[in-house]
Amino acid sequence: MSQRQKQRTNENKARRLGTGEGISRKGRRPSSGGGVPAWAWVVGGAILVAAIAIVAAIVVTRGGSSSSGTSGATPAVITQRNSTATFDPVSQGTWPPNYDNLQQAIAAMGLPASSATMAYQTHFHVHITLYVDGRKTPIPSQVGIDPSTQTLAAIHTHDDTGIIHMEAGEKHFAPPLQDVFNVWGVRFNSQCIGGYCGGVEMWVNGTPNTQLGKLTLQDHQVITIVEGKQPAGFKPDTTYPWAAKGL
Repeated sequence: MSQRQKQRTNENKARRLGTGEGISRKGRRPSSGGGVPAWAWVVGGAILVAAIAIVAAIVVTRGGSSSSGTSGATPAVITQRNSTATFDPVSQGTWPPNYDNLQQAIAAMGLPASSATMAYQTHFHVHITLYVDGRKTPIPSQVGIDPSTQTLAAIHTHDDTGIIHMEAGEKHFAPPLQDVFNVWGVRFNSQCIGGYCGGVEMWVNGTPNTQLGKLTLQDHQVITIVEGKQPAGFKPDTTYPWAAKGL
């Protein structure tokens, strides 16, 4: 065999080994589509590691956020507290504040500390007008304020005007609307409020909004929520006389 023929044979052999062809010809089962270069395994492994890291970061971030309303399964202490009952519109008029396991619910939602004596780092208000089963339904006073245990939630009410107070020792506290109902102790989702399940609509400052419990609360929002059929002559609130309330 000439030197030139030997060189061509060696080159052909090298090409076959590079693609896996030479290996298969020595009795090993060929892989489908040929062999995979080493650099491809390295790159693929790096991509997989990066993807795992991203997923882990998302899980950690979501796990540390406030409340059942934003992501993940709702803690049992919250679902067990939230009323799925109806009420007598004459003798009751609304659902009363639920103080059962309030402190545990506050912890499950990840709400920051609040007390009447602290210097608040966050202090703002929103107003909610609620219609349930065709009737205007007040949010009662003392939601989130349990006098028997001196528990004060960072989300609470002082009266039944619909003003919700956010008062916390943490800066930039901005809870989701779901937390208002979770502190109150009333079921709230896209279909139901308490035991009334005719579908739920919402407006923020007069504009339709489909976020419902995921809505991030901000100062002086005016929120209107309707369960079931809209009452006759219904119009969502667009403003609220904050100045007259000194807020």
